[in-house]
Amino acid sequence: MAGYHGYTRGLCMFVAFSTVIVVLTVGSDAVVVSTNYGDVKGSEFLTSSVVGNAVFDRIFTFKGIPYAAPPVGELRWRPPQDPSGWSGVRDATEFGNRCLQMMDLDAEQFAAFLSDPIQKELFLWRSASSSEDCLFLNVYTPKVSSESNLPVMVWIHGGGLSFGSGSTYPAEIPTALHNVVMVTINYRLGNMGFLPTLDEDAPGNFGILDMMKALQWVQANIRNFGGDPNRVTIFGESGGGWAVSLLVLSPMATGLFHRAISQSGVAGVMITQKGDVRRTENLAHIVDCTTASYDEMMSCLRGKPGQDVAAAMNEDFALMWNISAVVGGEFLPQSPWDLMTKRQVNRVDYLLGTNNYEFGDTMLEALEKTVVDEDGMTRAEIDENLPSDLHWFTDQFLNADVNTIVQPVIDQYLDPDRPDDPIATRDQYIQLLIDMWFTAPTVLMAQAAAAQSVGVYQYEFQHRTSYFSSRPPRIQADHADDLYYLFGMPLLLDDTGDSWKYNFTDEERELSLDMMAYWVNFAANGNPNDSTGAARTRDTVNWPRHSTSSQEYLKLDVTSSADVKIRETRMKFWNEEIPRLLGKKVRITGSDEL
Repeated sequence: MAGYHGYTRGLCMFVAFSTVIVVLTVGSDAVVVSTNYGDVKGSEFLTSSVVGNAVFDRIFTFKGIPYAAPPVGELRWRPPQDPSGWSGVRDATEFGNRCLQMMDLDAEQFAAFLSDPIQKELFLWRSASSSEDCLFLNVYTPKVSSESNLPVMVWIHGGGLSFGSGSTYPAEIPTALHNVVMVTINYRLGNMGFLPTLDEDAPGNFGILDMMKALQWVQANIRNFGGDPNRVTIFGESGGGWAVSLLVLSPMATGLFHRAISQSGVAGVMITQKGDVRRTENLAHIVDCTTASYDEMMSCLRGKPGQDVAAAMNEDFALMWNISAVVGGEFLPQSPWDLMTKRQVNRVDYLLGTNNYEFGDTMLEALEKTVVDEDGMTRAEIDENLPSDLHWFTDQFLNADVNTIVQPVIDQYLDPDRPDDPIATRDQYIQLLIDMWFTAPTVLMAQAAAAQSVGVYQYEFQHRTSYFSSRPPRIQADHADDLYYLFGMPLLLDDTGDSWKYNFTDEERELSLDMMAYWVNFAANGNPNDSTGAARTRDTVNWPRHSTSSQEYLKLDVTSSADVKIRETRMKFWNEEIPRLLGKKVRITGSDEL
């Protein structure tokens, strides 16, 4: 795969997995805060003319703070190192570089692709440039005082671990509404962040190690920004949700955070066994490096310009989408599936969930599923596409044979009484993808976390957003729709400061406020219903705690309600029957025995 075809695929995936805002402005007054490496000068962000219902008339932002040394030269594909200190006061009023990614090849074309104003609001970068020197974070706080002890929420951006930037998310909005300190981070992406190596101390997973380094910075410094280092919540969506779940599973991350939130992504991801460097050799071939000697190959790869290495993802489909976690080392002793099934997870409170139509327009376009349209699908198209789709599931089990499960999946999902109905076939196929990619691994992780006797809260976001009225009626809550509400898009004011900027309903504005309240309550107290310490309380529907037996969850909508055992039969199919067919030892639902 090369050229414009590969660029378009990457562009769609970027849109599916990450968000940004470009209209936010700041005041002129500055505030200085001390860190372990030197003082930083931030800015005031005046909220009254930008965010409706804001609690604070101003918050403070600190952008582009280095949390690690530039991972360049010999530090490329090495664990992140401490940044250098500085004397004087460092300006922290502008975002740092975003990490190298394929999207940088044609930023103007990317901007032109975004036709809707709210897309431009959400998907255009706020960072001025990209570079391999990109390990920066940003802090948003309503109170700059070491005595404030506010809960801290660290956002891990989406993008399939291949695209995106921490600077693109409008953390100013939820910070303006809540007693919370928010942090957004960059981490190495794609080839730069997830290339398998033979190094014993870090055989891969460099982007995840970057996240851990950022969390170490938070532990050491966030108190001076008003945060409580003993109440740190990591949260992320899609690729960021995967990353959050990997940190929950890793013994190396123990103690770096206290709560976690995964949105539309949990670690049912592809894996690479420690010592398997075939993907690295594929990259070497693309950029004209030798593979005859491992040391010579890595020396050559470290000497190549970073843009060339990042751009190689546009040349090879496997390099682009087969971003995988390396297992067998200290970070992940076993596969995520094995750790979840054995319930070997960090004992932290966990809020996690999915959207009810994850495979709407964004995901289907991202994966170039052109066979799925309003005319439906034929059985021949299912037969052609299904084996490659199922590799997403089987690749988390090393050496699993995808052919073993093709027919059982067809039997589970396709209606034998309507074999020639293209609309029914399409709808069943989409439901299959939603369950396999998103819902089933989320349920498995919820069960693993709940077995640790911690606070676990599961949800399914179900609201069809009125703003996207042109979507086909079958699409309800599409992938990333929850982010519009979590980051307060319905609450943005227009240029006059007197009217709403976007055409959401009053119920949807309330939904946005409810979601932010649930998330911040959870970060503050480990319970989305507990508003202790909130700047403003809301009368929200009670969200039941998830138990291994009843498997409670919240149907999150403009009128939310509780339920139990989301799609129970099909969850057992993916989490018990299919792994058993692939030779795995399976824990029966509700049982403590493998």
